[in-house]
Amino acid sequence: MSIEPLETGRKLLVVGFERALKGRVDESLSALGHRLTTAGDGPKGLRLAYRRRFDALLVSHPVAGAPTSRFLRAVRGPESACRTSPLVLVTPQKSRRDAEVYLGRGATRVLTLEEVPQALPDVLQPLFLVAPRTTLNVPSRIEVLGRPFPRRVFCETVNLSSTGMLLRVPHSVPPSTELRFELFLPGLARPLRGEGQVVRLTLQGREPYPGIAVEFRALAPSDEAILATHLRSDRA
Repeated sequence: MSIEPLETGRKLLVVGFERALKGRVDESLSALGHRLTTAGDGPKGLRLAYRRRFDALLVSHPVAGAPTSRFLRAVRGPESACRTSPLVLVTPQKSRRDAEVYLGRGATRVLTLEEVPQALPDVLQPLFLVAPRTTLNVPSRIEVLGRPFPRRVFCETVNLSSTGMLLRVPHSVPPSTELRFELFLPGLARPLRGEGQVVRLTLQGREPYPGIAVEFRALAPSDEAILATHLRSDRA
């Protein structure tokens, strides 16, 4: 899909790395103009992630001082300033499969200790890209999963990118809720269909409508191509 780069020089949060490894990471990334903030364990990392937005997080696995699952849930919580920041878990090769369980569940990428620091720039660079987005008002329908009887809700898409959308909804849908969606783009004979997860609620007083931000988790390849074409044509 079409992407455009953000500005250079990033703010990175490094959580739970031992001193020797932290020194190698500093040397690798500082040379590229990135600014690193260090937290020795999970609780300290969470305090920083809640208060300040970082362009990416590098987190040891297992997370020192907190279970990885609990740390990721907190970082992705609606009150966290880093709820949408890319997050890379760094783990020994023997624990790689264990860490990969968290991909799509808070973690964006997994990197082994053996690959640090040489592979870090190549892993981080694609994460420092923003998907093109467009403002629009089109009808959508979501089906809330994980309930005995799935709840279907008609709503309105007001902002769309290749990775997610912002929906105006009549009912509250809490963060972490998994859902199926249908997106009715103009000029199409059928809706685009996929699955996603609620990653945040709109902030009362700062955004003009009650809504939810949905991150795409699954989209048919043909629908992904249609969406990319729509975004490119809208930008043109």
